[in-house]
Amino acid sequence: MRNIENKIAKGTSLPIYRQLKEIIKGQIGEGEFKPGDRLPTEYELCEEYAISRAPVRQALAELVNEGLLYRQQGSGTFVNHVLPVERKRLRVMVSEDQWIPPLRKAVKLYSKDRQGEDVALKVETLGRPQLHAKILSAVGRGDAPDLALIDWAWVAEFANLHFLKRLDWIDPEWVNAFKADLFPAFVDRSTPSLYGVQPEANVSVIWYRKDWFAAEGLLPPQRWDELVLAAEHFKRFVRFPLAFAGGRQAGETTTYQLLPFLWSTGGGLFAHGKVALDGRAVSALSFLVDLVHRYRLASPDVVSFDWDKPARLFAEGNAALSAGGSYEKPLIQEISGWNDAAFREKVGCISIPAGPGGEKATVAGGMVYVIFRQTRDEKLAFEVLKRVASPSLMREFCTRTGRSPTRISVVAALDEQEGWFSRRVSKLIHSAQARLDIPEYDRVSEQFQLMVENAVSTRLSPQEAVSRAREIIEALISQAKPPIHKVGESTESAQYEPAG
Repeated sequence: MRNIENKIAKGTSLPIYRQLKEIIKGQIGEGEFKPGDRLPTEYELCEEYAISRAPVRQALAELVNEGLLYRQQGSGTFVNHVLPVERKRLRVMVSEDQWIPPLRKAVKLYSKDRQGEDVALKVETLGRPQLHAKILSAVGRGDAPDLALIDWAWVAEFANLHFLKRLDWIDPEWVNAFKADLFPAFVDRSTPSLYGVQPEANVSVIWYRKDWFAAEGLLPPQRWDELVLAAEHFKRFVRFPLAFAGGRQAGETTTYQLLPFLWSTGGGLFAHGKVALDGRAVSALSFLVDLVHRYRLASPDVVSFDWDKPARLFAEGNAALSAGGSYEKPLIQEISGWNDAAFREKVGCISIPAGPGGEKATVAGGMVYVIFRQTRDEKLAFEVLKRVASPSLMREFCTRTGRSPTRISVVAALDEQEGWFSRRVSKLIHSAQARLDIPEYDRVSEQFQLMVENAVSTRLSPQEAVSRAREIIEALISQAKPPIHKVGESTESAQYEPAG
């Protein structure tokens, strides 16, 4: 029996057949088995590694299919005389096809820099609603991708579960330089750790029909009362002039669109490490309820809107104002048929107007590339990631899609005409706030969505909805170890006065 150092780890997420396959490949690579050598029989491998025959057969079959081994009837399994040149492979999961072109360009740049080193890029587009669950499932099978593009709000959760590589451990020099070039909303400079690279940014906005406002001699609203007056003015044109997503059906979009209303009162979800849902949250919730039931400016159906419904209503001319995100520009153009020049003429975007005792507010969001601990080649994944986030590819992608670069230097270099919308978004980023950077964020966000839905549907009063949400969120984060990222802190306590 050979004295082996490689062991099969049972009870882990990595399948046994894959462990055995990597062990055999390693033994061939190190010369323990040479071209023409016969491998141990299936029975001998089962005995040697204390495993069943099924994973042994699967491991050998895959190595035969890959050309590393060959079978000779009646004699056994042998190492191929001409070993295949192993092509580097990179598996990536993304939410939309628009992310694929910069990935392909990044791989081409890598190959060029490495004198034509061949890389097989496999990209799986899953759609954002399925992405979170698919990644969790892949990690559980031990089959995570090398790279994935995930929502910023998931990074803390995945890092806390030890799914991700710390990038500052791979290349601290590059990470430090990258972080120094980012807008403050996208990086914590108090710690060297970095788990993801964000190639683009978006912000929550109020879309408004700039051409309609100009024709009526109106200015875009800066405060809640101005928002009400402006929307009421357009009731003569459309039944519900204001659109927003107001329930769990829209998922994270509801939080993204409506959390700034809470911030705009001077309130927040957390303050000084504690749940801060107080009278200011009641004020914000009461205002949203009044937009639907008192002023009749938004449809009662907002509680069941899908994530893209407000943008579609706006693009179809069925709303004068719509809460949304700057990332919706391509969707609005696709539905409306407006080219870039027409969009620039007809559409404006602003932060969420200021509420009593607060200021205008907006959420900073975006998608983030992460490298998984299960990656087969962390160096390749990181080299491609660096090129995706390079100034040239970041500028090209953001200009084409209307996103904003996360790097300050790239924003400064944008063309004033071609990159006009990206420059507009970047101005809002300066005052934008990030969502909570905690592992429990997804569940906290769900409670925020439910709080809004309960109030807007009138199942609960705003006070009752806030009280219930506060109680559940306190329970969710009571055992949280990471520090809570504080947002929207203020000593102000002014409230919006709800309808009778």
